[in-house]
Amino acid sequence: MLYERVEAEAVSAPGGGRLYAYGGIAVYEAVRPGISGALSLSGQLTNMPAMPTPDSTQEYDWAASVTGTMAVVLTGILPTTPDTTKAITDLRTKQVAARKETVDAEIVDRSLAYGESVGKQIVDWANADNARESHAKAKDYVVPANIPSDWVVTTPGRPPVEPYWGSVRPFGLPSSDICNVPLDMEFSTDPASTFYAQANEVKTVGEKLTDEQKAIAQFWVDTPGETGTPAGHWVSITAQLIKQTGRKLDKAAEALAMVGIAVGDAFIACWDLKYKIMLMRPETFIQKYIRRSWRPYIQTPIFPEYVSGHSVVSETAAQVLTSIFGTIAFKDSTHQIYNHNDPPRPPRSFTSLEAAAQEAAISRLYGGIHFRVGIENGLKQGRCLAATILSRVHLHAQ
Repeated sequence: MLYERVEAEAVSAPGGGRLYAYGGIAVYEAVRPGISGALSLSGQLTNMPAMPTPDSTQEYDWAASVTGTMAVVLTGILPTTPDTTKAITDLRTKQVAARKETVDAEIVDRSLAYGESVGKQIVDWANADNARESHAKAKDYVVPANIPSDWVVTTPGRPPVEPYWGSVRPFGLPSSDICNVPLDMEFSTDPASTFYAQANEVKTVGEKLTDEQKAIAQFWVDTPGETGTPAGHWVSITAQLIKQTGRKLDKAAEALAMVGIAVGDAFIACWDLKYKIMLMRPETFIQKYIRRSWRPYIQTPIFPEYVSGHSVVSETAAQVLTSIFGTIAFKDSTHQIYNHNDPPRPPRSFTSLEAAAQEAAISRLYGGIHFRVGIENGLKQGRCLAATILSRVHLHAQ
């Protein structure tokens, strides 16, 4: 349900990462007391408070606990529009009725109450992460124009997307800039320069796209308001892998928590770097210095180029998910599951999660919106982020 509401409310890409993080953490903490040997994320994630403790003398239904937690968390972190409020209420009612068909009503009610207490703690924690303040400041942001390589808005009249998101409190990272990768390419308009060559590659590839390259660009575009964002795509992949491998509630909750932390932190770290480097998009360079009439295959997003968000979030998620599922072949049917049919985006099959991440990354070259250096260094940043998260966040004793 979270994916659908993120799409319906047109939540931004970094904002979506944050919501999936809290959603995954909430599911895990709602069932954690029922998982033998499981560790709380409190004390591991930044400023996360202690979670309530269930009564050890009582019986709980952990599926109902998840229902209680998620109803509170989704109400607390999603936009409070009538449609979203109704969707949350309707889902809770449906799930409670289903549990009471097979579980004693007293146990279900007790579990709901426990889940709600967990949800309240998580919402209070979320409300102090600086996301609301960062978002509010964005409307007053002025794009600097200090040097020739500076990013310029390519869609006039549209505000930059979340310019202060790098100041949002990270989840499993000690700081948002711990894995920043310096831009190792000097700006130059000299046709013999590396910068010019990188821009010319985007132009040349874009002018000769194959049908397969176009399909890849469309499959991974994950536009906010039309899909559940790039972070949601990886949460969808996680859900499909949970089903494919037959994981039960406990292992499903663990996977959702870890991928949530991965995508949440990936967008905070990536956005921190984007608005520090402030690199122009290929479209700007190509039209100014190579060919004025050139256009990218997909619309250039309204935030700086370096580094590629798709590269960072995909590699972070893929590395974390590989630590859970191993090297696994799978078919990604995200667009069929969520009825994304305009344009048609049929399922794609991958030999591994890493193969999917690599394809998601290169899709931005095919789309004409990233230089290769932004893609490759984004993958490098993602690998660092995943390694950092996996070294600091543990769901079971090591």
